[in-house]
Amino acid sequence: MSRPPESGSPPPELELPSGFPGLGEDDGGGPFIDHQEVKSVISALRESLGALRGETMPNMSATWTGPGTVNEVSYLGNVGPQEAGQWEAASAFGNNIHFAYGAFDNSYALLIEHVEKWANAVEKAIANYERFHQDSSA
Repeated sequence: MSRPPESGSPPPELELPSGFPGLGEDDGGGPFIDHQEVKSVISALRESLGALRGETMPNMSATWTGPGTVNEVSYLGNVGPQEAGQWEAASAFGNNIHFAYGAFDNSYALLIEHVEKWANAVEKAIANYERFHQDSSA
């Protein structure tokens, strides 16, 4: 149930799966949100983000494979014309890889940063809700 926007198309309806973490039964006034469960999900998400940030291995080689952390992508993906070779096809390939690396490397780091900002915002919203609920119930 959303009101029509003043201009443009209406926002899409949001329908979450019944087993969505932290979402309880709809009591007629909307679904119940289990704050502790949401905090647990955010904690697990942060653990996963930590694994993506990772640490650079001290002696990685071009054939090394790992979990794909930001540092690993930075180290292993930084290939350009110098590494690919000086002949025309190899140099062009190296240029393509270099530009793709630049876009991907930055996007990968931004994804982690934005997910962390989202997690902080959700935690702040829960804290505000709980504080105001407690204040209004006193």
